[in-house]
Amino acid sequence: MRHIALLALALAAPALAQPAPAPRAPARAEAPIVAEARAFMAAYARDLLAGDRAAIAARYDRRGAWRVGGGQKTFERWTDIRDHYAGPDWTPPARFAWIDLDYEAVGPNAVVVVGLFGWGIGGGGGTVILSYTALLVRQGRALRIRLEDESRAPIPVAH
Repeated sequence: MRHIALLALALAAPALAQPAPAPRAPARAEAPIVAEARAFMAAYARDLLAGDRAAIAARYDRRGAWRVGGGQKTFERWTDIRDHYAGPDWTPPARFAWIDLDYEAVGPNAVVVVGLFGWGIGGGGGTVILSYTALLVRQGRALRIRLEDESRAPIPVAH
């Protein structure tokens, strides 16, 4: 009987030496701010398509916002952002769609949004795809854009 027990132990030893597979982590519940950010971005798309200049400007942090991308970094006051959207230099897209947005809560009052968007150029100019990154922060009872990067893919350089 003792030999059978030793044989069983010897046969089981290789399986015992290997670590057991890690249990699968239960799916984490989405942070409440992520659901709020999803709604914010959906409404932002509607504002862009409607050309609602005041609503677009209202989405930015009243302390101002960082604009980065294309090798540049600038801080714009909210009044300058508002004036830009109200002025002649901004035109709404002919078509607009967010593409593959991901959301990362970075605290109870802030979320990073990363993805792409398609901006349709009027007059049959096609659609430009840009990368997008934003930091949304709670200001009062609403989320606001504190940092935004809208970047085109670099133009390949022939070597």
